[in-house]
Amino acid sequence: MLEKVLFTVDFSPFTENLLGCAEELASVGMREMVLLHVVDANPDAVHGDRPSPDASAPEKEAGAALDSLVDKMGMIPFLVRKVVKTGNPALQILETAKEENVSFIFMGAHGKGFLNRLILGSVSEKVLKLSDRPVMIQQCRVKGGAEDLVCENACSLLLQHILIANDFSSYAEKIEPVLKEFTSTFCAPVTLLHVQESGRSTYGWDANYRAEKKRTKERMRRMQDLASELEPSCGNVRVSFVKGSPGALIPRIADEINASLIIVGAFGNRTTGSLLGGVAEKVARESERPVLVLKA
Repeated sequence: MLEKVLFTVDFSPFTENLLGCAEELASVGMREMVLLHVVDANPDAVHGDRPSPDASAPEKEAGAALDSLVDKMGMIPFLVRKVVKTGNPALQILETAKEENVSFIFMGAHGKGFLNRLILGSVSEKVLKLSDRPVMIQQCRVKGGAEDLVCENACSLLLQHILIANDFSSYAEKIEPVLKEFTSTFCAPVTLLHVQESGRSTYGWDANYRAEKKRTKERMRRMQDLASELEPSCGNVRVSFVKGSPGALIPRIADEINASLIIVGAFGNRTTGSLLGGVAEKVARESERPVLVLKA
C-alpha cells in the first residue's frame, strides 16, 4: 500500500518538516515519492481550471524550489519524481494521483494559529472529499510567531501507536482489506476504537433497549474478531468501545492515548453518514495528529 506516495508541496514555512515523514514511510515500504507543486493559475476563482497564459516562469521557479528541497533531504533510499503543474490545486492533485497511480496522497494542513487560517485548508478538504484513494492529512501545530513558524508536531514517530476507528458499517467491511494490507507493512501497537452513537427509535423503551443491547454485543464480537486478524501483524491490539459523538470523541481519545496516527474510513465523495464522510472530515479538520482516511 505504501510503495508510491504523492506528496503535495505548497512551499509554506513547514514544508521541509513535512518531508521528514518520507524517511519513516520509506522504512515501512515506500519506494517512490512523487513530489508535486501546483502553480495556482487563478487563485481568486471559485471554479474552473484555467491556466495562466504566462505560466512558464512560475513553473520554472517551482521546479527550482523542488530541486532545492530534494537536495536538502540528502541521501534517500527511495526514488523521487518532481512534478510541477498549473491549474486548480485540488483538481491537479487528484488528476496527478490517478496519472501516477499512487498508493495514497500525503498533504499538510495549516493548523490552528497559522496566520489565522482555517484549521483544514480548502484544497485539503476538497482532495479529502473527492479522492478515490487514501489521503493522509498532517496538521501543523504552529509554534512561534508569524516570522518564526515551526511545525512542532510533523511526523513524530508516525507509526508508534495507531488508533483505528471503525463503525462496522457495510462500507467499513469494504475497507477492511485495505486496512489489513496497511497494518501488514509495520509492527506497532494498535487501538481499535468503536464509537457507538445512540440513535432515536420509534419503538418503545424496552424494545429499543433490547435492540441496542443486541447491536452492542454483535459489534463487540466483530471488534474482537478484527483485533484477532490484525494481531499477527500489529502484535498488541487493544479494543475500546465507547458511546457518544464519533467526531468529537475520536480526536479526544487519540490525545488521551497519545496516538501517533488516526485511521478512519470514508466514502469517496460522499459527505454523509457515520465514519463514512462527515465524521472523517471532522476528525481530519480538528485533530492535530496525522489522519489517514481510507477509501475502498
